[in-house]
Amino acid sequence: MWGICFDINTYPDIYGLVIEYKLFNQDKAFVILPKKSYQLNPKEIKKLPDPPKYIYGQQVSPCNHPEMIGVISKIGWHFKKNCYYYKIRIGKKLKSKRYFDTDLNEVKL
Repeated sequence: MWGICFDINTYPDIYGLVIEYKLFNQDKAFVILPKKSYQLNPKEIKKLPDPPKYIYGQQVSPCNHPEMIGVISKIGWHFKKNCYYYKIRIGKKLKSKRYFDTDLNEVKL
């Protein structure tokens, strides 16, 4: 399942990020991505309807710069557009631009 973490007090480092999680029971959800070993209350997660097109760690390239290859490092949710957006890391640098599904291409190895 995919959702947005809203538990700022317990997990500020994943607050507002899209997470993949698995429900254990009605009061426990285990985070699978982006960082494992977190346990949240499901009430602190806004469930999203569909999984993102790209996932954490996946290699992508911006459509307008196919020579640049980066890795998905953050996934967010654009509330006004109701869609995912991505931040990519190229080398050690996190790009400040937000990319949407149509802005990126998967890099196949």
